[in-house]
Amino acid sequence: MNLSAFKDQHIMFINIIDDIEKEYYLYFGLKTIQKQLDSTERIYDHFKIDPDIQLLTFNKDSDLPEEIRELVFKAFDQVFI
Repeated sequence: MNLSAFKDQHIMFINIIDDIEKEYYLYFGLKTIQKQLDSTERIYDHFKIDPDIQLLTFNKDSDLPEEIRELVFKAFDQVFI
């Protein structure tokens, strides 16, 4: 895969994740208040991607609901697999 195609995939994934965050803005706003965070919690705070093996994993301390996790996995599979 060339660099341009990888960048396009990366941008597509970011756009999908941003759309998911917009759908769940109330959830993230309330979680931010409950946790007394200085800034709004983001989906990106909960996972990492290993670019070498194209694997998405959620952080051990992630408290994202299963519904949002499934949407993130689906977006990752849709774009990168």
